[in-house]
Amino acid sequence: MRKIIPIILLISNLLVAQNAWINEFHYDNTGSGDVGEFVEVAIQNVSSFTLSEFRISFYNGSDNQRYDTYHNLSEFTQGATVNGITLFSKLIPGIQNGAPDGICLDYDNTVLHFISYEGVINATDGVAAGETSIDIGVSESSSTPIGSSLGLEGSGTDFTNFTWTVFTTATPGFPNDNQPLPVELVLLTTEINENNIDIIWQTETEVNNYGFEIERKSETKNWNQIGFVEGHGNSNSPKYYTYSDNSVNASGKYSYRLKQIDINGTFEYSKIVEVIFTAPKDFELTQNYPNPFNPETSIQFNLPIDANVKLSVFNVLGEEVVQLINGFKSAGIHNVTFDGGSINSGIYFYKIEANNFMQIRKMILQK
Repeated sequence: MRKIIPIILLISNLLVAQNAWINEFHYDNTGSGDVGEFVEVAIQNVSSFTLSEFRISFYNGSDNQRYDTYHNLSEFTQGATVNGITLFSKLIPGIQNGAPDGICLDYDNTVLHFISYEGVINATDGVAAGETSIDIGVSESSSTPIGSSLGLEGSGTDFTNFTWTVFTTATPGFPNDNQPLPVELVLLTTEINENNIDIIWQTETEVNNYGFEIERKSETKNWNQIGFVEGHGNSNSPKYYTYSDNSVNASGKYSYRLKQIDINGTFEYSKIVEVIFTAPKDFELTQNYPNPFNPETSIQFNLPIDANVKLSVFNVLGEEVVQLINGFKSAGIHNVTFDGGSINSGIYFYKIEANNFMQIRKMILQK
């Protein structure tokens, strides 16, 4: 959330207020009378503003003039808040069914959203005087089922991100069907944890969140996906995530970003965070993990410089059981998996030779 110093608070309010829109409404249905006519408004960062300065007004296309009274949003019922966007709705009987008619949302006498249905309106009075409406392209009629509505669908945080459609079930006070408001990411950082780089992030709320792809870029390589973490779907409480990148082995600057994916396949990238990783200063063969193991274990070795490496496993008689590595390796941290599924339980030794360095460690296979 942007925080602006008080001297420009008025300008800040106006800019953020523009991210408010008419999100859903109902005006016509089958039968002798229109049932459950309402208007719903979506406002981002509503606490930054005076709610009564937001108003809904109605326009008649036959004379392009306003009808009915202004409806302050302080009279509306507050509904769900998702990712900083709050929904307000109000039952308003008497919304006209003519062709065309319109609805206007303003803040402090500044028009934010002026829409119409069944045609275009060129307003001649009221707050929208001189404004031309946006025809939403869908409408209701005397055959529309009771309980239906017209509303926005799509993904985004601004009405230009969405499209108008007909809903069979109205949802005043709640996000429309097929309107996943993006995941609100409030933290993204990295930490070096021994030989790993941990990517840590937090969401405040989530709607239809399938999950996160973790992407990494080095100074010499482009963006590549290195992992995936499943999201929580829908959540109104903070969620915490961690992914440990253990595949970095060379010194340098690394960049990370998240690709947040919705259930419907839409996605959005996070900001980029960077970290400086320093390769090992000494040759080292670390203790395998887990130990004892069955049947697999991980062996790590550290190289301060490029080297020709030979890594082998021996039995207690000194006989070579398997050669895990025999070749050139770049400076950095390396991990190799040893699978003992085809050999007997017992004590084994693993040995590394790298340039003039040699080290042996013991491990136990316990089946």
